[in-house]
Amino acid sequence: MSLWFCRDISGNSGLSGQLPSGLQQKLNDGHLTVISESTVSGARHKNSSKVVIIVVVIVVVFLILGAAATLFFLYLKKNKKTRINTPTGYEDHGNYGVESSSNVHDNPKGYAVFKAGRQELNINKKSFSFAELKRVTNNFREQIGVGGFGQIFKGRLDNGIEVAVKVRSESSSQGIQQFLNEVESLSKIHHKNLLSLIGYCKDGDHIALVYEYMEKGNLEGWIRGSAHSLPWKQRLRIAYESAQGLEYLHKMCNPPLIHRDVKTSNILLTRDLEAKVSDFGLVRDFSGTHVSTRVVGTPGYLDPNYVSTLKLTEKSDVYSFGVVMLEMITSKSPILQGPQGGQHLTQFVQQRLSKGNIESILEPNMGGEYNINSVWKVADMALRCTDQPDKRPDMTTIVTELKETLTLEMNSTESSSMASKDKSQYVYSGYSRNEYYYVGGEVHSGNIEIAQLPDSGPVAR
Repeated sequence: MSLWFCRDISGNSGLSGQLPSGLQQKLNDGHLTVISESTVSGARHKNSSKVVIIVVVIVVVFLILGAAATLFFLYLKKNKKTRINTPTGYEDHGNYGVESSSNVHDNPKGYAVFKAGRQELNINKKSFSFAELKRVTNNFREQIGVGGFGQIFKGRLDNGIEVAVKVRSESSSQGIQQFLNEVESLSKIHHKNLLSLIGYCKDGDHIALVYEYMEKGNLEGWIRGSAHSLPWKQRLRIAYESAQGLEYLHKMCNPPLIHRDVKTSNILLTRDLEAKVSDFGLVRDFSGTHVSTRVVGTPGYLDPNYVSTLKLTEKSDVYSFGVVMLEMITSKSPILQGPQGGQHLTQFVQQRLSKGNIESILEPNMGGEYNINSVWKVADMALRCTDQPDKRPDMTTIVTELKETLTLEMNSTESSSMASKDKSQYVYSGYSRNEYYYVGGEVHSGNIEIAQLPDSGPVAR
């Protein structure tokens, strides 16, 4: 049996020279291990190096993982967030005397922030809690309307401002996306003839929009199925003001906006019967021709070209506004029911105007006096709006012509020109490819821009 010996001489720093021959022999045979100062320090240095390497590797790995997580978070945030900026010239309504909700967070830029579904909105508008809305509406006591989004209630803020609160119902066909779309649209725009958004509510499952209150309701209620008598001059002014609101969307917003649901029930009236276009749930921006995946809007007001091609342009709003103007003249609905089925209002008007018979389409109970030539001009304009898209005027042209027509109406002082039954005064140059006009008791076809009639100034376009 061989023996193995270990000699520790690490503490004898004074030793020097060669090992004795006996120890040297055992060392050579592998039966002896000598532990010196140099072997101990070498082992210690080797172990320390391993520890340093492990620590460095761990730190680097954590830094890489942290950087990757940060980049991933920023990427998700960028793709999920919808930011809404207030344009220059926006008039802030303030908080209207209602204290801020405790569950609303205000970021350093002053925007109220909430999350809705997978989107986050930054809105420079007042954010209401649902409890606040219950208080300002007296527990939703007075319902003033109902629509596709939900019920509408009248309310009063602490400073006395009257508001309309549109509360989304669970059965609403309009989802969260349309709510976001309307809030976004109204946060970007401000015009005297567009309904102002005061605030919104996204409190748990409760969703609501808070608007300025429009005391006189909507235009549809005044011209159809109502005991109200709205004079022609007032109807003409409402048309002019509504056209200004749509012109703002088409020409002055960047990017331009298409309303997509222009109709008489979406034209609201203030106490002084000033018109404001409302309901922006279907608004979308466009930079040319937009191809939709489905048709949206209200039957009777939908542009047939849009329905057949799914190509949406600002001329789709022009068509709808043309139908609105025909409603103002006739007080009839866009789709007329008869024994032979439904007939569109544009066809009804075109057939009668082609024979010079404007009296058959006029609202019989229209209050006040009116210049029949201004009615002709609006009828002609309305039918051009509902013509083929390339023949339709833009909203700027419509605003200009309505302003001229309103001036004509307001400057009419001779009673003989009011609601004249002298058909020689009537000129129509309108809807179809063959334009029609009425002179001297018979219908003529052809192109006409201005007709000089006996004892009258230039009329028609």
